[in-house]
Amino acid sequence: MSEKFDCHYCRDPLQGKKYVQKDGRHCCLKCFDKFCANTCVDCRKPISADAKEVHYKNRYWHDNCFRCAKCL
Repeated sequence: MSEKFDCHYCRDPLQGKKYVQKDGRHCCLKCFDKFCANTCVDCRKPISADAKEVHYKNRYWHDNCFRCAKCL
């Protein structure tokens, strides 16, 4: 007997799908973007699970949004 494996937020089954585990909870990619993703300091959009993220001192950017403050 297999254990039920569902998204913590929407309860959709995760079997065979991509998912993220954060803080011990499993969530589908849609719910990750909605409830768990960090917000980019520059564009204010969520940084999805499959995006590259840059972080420094509890601030987060999309890889392509990050610019050096000195030389841009």
